Amino acid sequence: MTIDFAKHSRKQKDLGKEISNLIKTLKKEKKKRFGFWVQAVGEKISDVAVPYRLKNDVLLIKVTDAVWRFELTKKKIELLESVNKISEKKIKDIIFK
Repeated sequence: MTIDFAKHSRKQKDLGKEISNLIKTLKKEKKKRFGFWVQAVGEKISDVAVPYRLKNDVLLIKVTDAVWRFELTKKKIELLESVNKISEKKIKDIIFK
C-alpha cells in the first residue's frame, strides 16, 4: 500500500504546526515547574541535565551522557544544597539518569 503524500501535504503541515506548538507548550510548563533548577545550578549544567520528575521529594534528572552524570554525581551534595535554597519544596535526594 502506498500513500500519496501530495494529497495530504496541507494536512501534514497543519499537523506539524500543531505538534510543534504542543511541544513548545510542554517545554514552557516544564520550565515553570522546575524553574528553580536553572537558578540553582546555572545555565551550563541546566543545558545538559534536565529535571523531569519530582517523586516523594526525590528529583529525577535526565543527563545527556555518562560523563556529565559522573561529574554531577560527584557534586550531588552541593547541587542539593543549592536547589533547597531556592526551591519551595524540600528535596531529599537527586538521582541522575
